[in-house]
Amino acid sequence: MKKILSLDGGGIRGILPAAILAHLEERLQTIKSDESFRLAECFDLLAGTSTGGIITCLYLTPAETGSLKPKYSAKQVLDFYVELGPVLFHRSLNQLLKSGLGVFRSRYSEDALYDFSKRLMGDHYISEVLKDCLVTAYDLSTRKALLFSKKNVSKYGTMADYKLCDVVRSTSAAPSYFSPARIFARDNSSRHLVDGGVYANNPTMCALVEAVKLWPDEGISNYIMVSVGTGKVIKPYFWEKTHKYGYLNWLEPIIDILTASVAETVDFQLQQLFSASGVPERYIRVEPPLLTADTRMDNASAKNIRALQNAAQYYIDHNSDTFDHLIAWVHGEVTGVHISK
Repeated sequence: MKKILSLDGGGIRGILPAAILAHLEERLQTIKSDESFRLAECFDLLAGTSTGGIITCLYLTPAETGSLKPKYSAKQVLDFYVELGPVLFHRSLNQLLKSGLGVFRSRYSEDALYDFSKRLMGDHYISEVLKDCLVTAYDLSTRKALLFSKKNVSKYGTMADYKLCDVVRSTSAAPSYFSPARIFARDNSSRHLVDGGVYANNPTMCALVEAVKLWPDEGISNYIMVSVGTGKVIKPYFWEKTHKYGYLNWLEPIIDILTASVAETVDFQLQQLFSASGVPERYIRVEPPLLTADTRMDNASAKNIRALQNAAQYYIDHNSDTFDHLIAWVHGEVTGVHISK
């Protein structure tokens, strides 16, 4: 049985999956009576886009070169997010003037994210991660999707091997928020990349394809797939306003609409595939409601971070059955599961 974890994009809303997964890891540590146990040890493949890509890389960073143990706990990763958010989504007066309030250049400087990832992941390459992985990005020069993976390194060698800090920088380079990333592989070839969310904000289908490539003899009925979103967005746009929208009016809503609709479509496709294979219970989509939290991916105010943490706690408190089943899956006991939407 192959277990797959897939994490959506969503900027600072990554606090939601980080908090939910930290809770899951803590419960597993209690059951196993092992505080050193890490969530990544439960899965055979981890995938992520943007903020989900950051979490994936942090979960899979080795404690040291050659180590078989993850460096960070899920709780530490959550704490990093709370620390990083206000720094990452901060605009200095110089940045405001230079960007023309985001009209002429990207809204935020990418330096904070790169410095953060460099500090936490050092010079580790994707070839050194502890499990198979998939992190999305999009190459503007070739106009093709780029999927960072450990398998690609084994297949293509140094031309596919990138530092984790560069992977994080690339998968998070959301157009208009951060400038595109120019990164270099181990063989010194370069790439010109933006956020994988432009085509796979929910990377679960990409993860499924990667699983088929990794384990061609395994059918869908032998997968357990956990897909975690960054908060269900229920924000209506009414005709009275939208029929008057022009180019500038659509800039913010279109990002919201496209990322949410793509994620929902992938969720629907996975539900149908697993149902058609006779194992609908082996695909679980965790998409907590945002409640009072802001839907914007760059609102990293202290108030909104607390609201995101509260939304995660609300989901944890009202979905104990979901966590019970997830834990049972880790121990190899597959059962039906009820998910509260």
